[in-house]
Amino acid sequence: MRSIVRVLVGATLLLMASTALAAPEGKTEDKKKPEVSHQGELRTDLARFWGAKREVSVVQLRLYTKDGRFEVTPFTGVIPNDDFIVYYPSGLRVGYHLSESFTVELSGTFAPESESDLGGFLTETVQLKRADIQETFDAFYTANVLWAPAYGKISLLGTKLTHFETYVGVGIGLFSTRNVPEANPDGVEEMKPSGNTILGFRWFISDRFNVRTEYRQHFFQKYGGGVSIPVEISLGLGVTI
Repeated sequence: MRSIVRVLVGATLLLMASTALAAPEGKTEDKKKPEVSHQGELRTDLARFWGAKREVSVVQLRLYTKDGRFEVTPFTGVIPNDDFIVYYPSGLRVGYHLSESFTVELSGTFAPESESDLGGFLTETVQLKRADIQETFDAFYTANVLWAPAYGKISLLGTKLTHFETYVGVGIGLFSTRNVPEANPDGVEEMKPSGNTILGFRWFISDRFNVRTEYRQHFFQKYGGGVSIPVEISLGLGVTI
């Protein structure tokens, strides 16, 4: 009988010990649940963050590419910074895109002219000879290297995204000039070496067509000394082949 009682008491004590040991494990599991929930929230926040970063990188991707393609650009413009004569340069630019960033380009330009209000006043009213005002030019030719470091897009009225790039360039050229010295009333024509710098924007219409707006600063040696600095502002339609 005593042995049976001892067995029952032992079994009871063993059961109580098992229950006591199981209780902390249950509490530990309860403590872990909030940690799992917190980790889930952290993963969600990180996913949102990196998703936003990926969206920014997508905005910066190029929709239109130029690498390895030719571009032909008819253009027209104005050279307004002469006090006596206004020039209207028009011509053709032909370029080859070595990469998305670098382009080599040749330009041929004819520059018809008209007298400014001041020039007309001096020649008609004051009877000042055209040769006494300055030398003139009627055409110029340039070779340039263009670098496009920035590509982006802007929203037009919140309905359409327009892709564009900004480019700068340097180059050399020749100006066909004419002056009338006193020793030769028929005038003297001369081809003068020149240099130029460029700041421009290319506004993409499609993969093939774009609109180019440019500012070009030319400079060459002026007749009689000094430097002539024609400023060319132009608008062109680029066709990528």
